[in-house]
Amino acid sequence: MNRIISVGIATSGEPHIKKDRDYSILYNQLIGLGFHWERAIESKLPGEVFNSKDPVYQLINRLPLETYLECVVGSEMNPDAPIEFLKAHAVISRSWAMGKISGSHNYEASGKIFAKDQIITWEDTCDHRGFDVCADDHCQRYQGLQQMDPAIKEAIRSTAGLCLYSPKGNLVDTRFSKCCGGRTEVFSSCWQSREEECLESLDDPWCNLSALDPSEKDRVLKAILKDYDLGNDGGYRWQTEISSEDLEENLKTKFGRDLGKIKDLKIIESGQSGRAKLLRIYGEKGELYLGKELMIRRLLAPSHLYSSRITIQKFSDHPVRFLIEGRGWGHGVGLCQIGAARMALEGYDFKEILSFYYPGCQIR
Repeated sequence: MNRIISVGIATSGEPHIKKDRDYSILYNQLIGLGFHWERAIESKLPGEVFNSKDPVYQLINRLPLETYLECVVGSEMNPDAPIEFLKAHAVISRSWAMGKISGSHNYEASGKIFAKDQIITWEDTCDHRGFDVCADDHCQRYQGLQQMDPAIKEAIRSTAGLCLYSPKGNLVDTRFSKCCGGRTEVFSSCWQSREEECLESLDDPWCNLSALDPSEKDRVLKAILKDYDLGNDGGYRWQTEISSEDLEENLKTKFGRDLGKIKDLKIIESGQSGRAKLLRIYGEKGELYLGKELMIRRLLAPSHLYSSRITIQKFSDHPVRFLIEGRGWGHGVGLCQIGAARMALEGYDFKEILSFYYPGCQIR
């Protein structure tokens, strides 16, 4: 039986919709909310479309799960990606979505802290109300039927009904990110302070493309990434810097805190992959502890850092500036999309890929 899923969709301004025979055309779907690739696109939405009361996600699209999965896999990855990778993505996208609509991954917000000297928070399914999942990177990218391709349809058809289960028989919470930077992370570094089955921190040699010929590396990335994701060499290694003045402004506008002039930053706690999960900020007016990884990424960049697997070096200029050297793109938990695609290109099938990134999982 094809389950039904409801998707919350954000729009740029008032929703601009035209009804076609087989779908609704949404002319101003907003994607990449808060990230550097934020933009409005035109999308073709199958199923029912109706207004939402949510202030961010103005529309709800209700549609069959397998149709949703075709849209998700096409929105996350290019159809030129290797077929075994597309199959692996179909299975994890189905498993994750089934966890939401069945309620087995219905998390609570307990453990979040909002105090004068401490902000510990994250974003997860419990932050949504009135629909199962959102259409953006906060959940899974969903950009409608415009991404359809025979390879994607084949990936969905050939894995129909397959999900990942833990040895205890539970649906695996199949998280994934763009690039783990050489080591995956555990669940507790990014969300609630507990561990999830089959989500381990493990060394991943597959997303390091540095040994490839430049033309081959470019071919691999273009086969995997959407056009707006290109341009940072896949996110394996990168660096950036931020001034104390920009930090002060980010603290005020993003977190509502004024510490005066920022004097220093220290990573107090890291996850098993080395991703920062608790940052101590020293200011003239006091100190603030900030976590988890997504909040740290928001503080240290105009939108977000690619990852929190970082080192920070202070330079006592005027103003003070901080050099940030990083690895990875995203939270790093579960499947690494670039690494998994590389495995497929090297001849591994989708079951081998899933067994690598979700140790102990069972496919059924």
